[in-house]
Amino acid sequence: MSRGGAKSWWGIDLPRHVAYMYKNYQWEDWKEYTYKEIFARKKEKQDNHIYWKRRCEKIVPGCVWVFYNESWIMGGWWIYVRTRKEDISLDFRTHRPDIIRQVRNLFPCAVLPFDELLYSDWCPAFEKRFHVQGKRKRNAIAFCHCRFDAGGNLVEIFK
Repeated sequence: MSRGGAKSWWGIDLPRHVAYMYKNYQWEDWKEYTYKEIFARKKEKQDNHIYWKRRCEKIVPGCVWVFYNESWIMGGWWIYVRTRKEDISLDFRTHRPDIIRQVRNLFPCAVLPFDELLYSDWCPAFEKRFHVQGKRKRNAIAFCHCRFDAGGNLVEIFK
């Protein structure tokens, strides 16, 4: 029974911490249901929803973007994995050789084997195969899918 119902039917004011009175069966006594219990149940439900949303892996469309920067400061070939929300730079300074290896296996471009010394050979071959007109003269984009773990870290690149 609600607070208003208790006042009109029984003529009593329920204590402030009681949200309503209930009973499971007709022959039981009335029990109090407090605001504290309501909020605890609501928080438990929210925590459960957040847990399931955060623990899932996300697969999003993206692209591999390779370009040549002609600047004297940061010049050279650059590889980026771009999604709608992320821009991830891939080079040998980022310590992600596993992702670079996946990119190379996804788009081989006839340069084998792939290591740090052949990085400068694979990038021009990729640019020649997937060239895109744009602001830069040497610019290439190839589309792929990216899998992110629950923490938002790039795990895998695939078609």
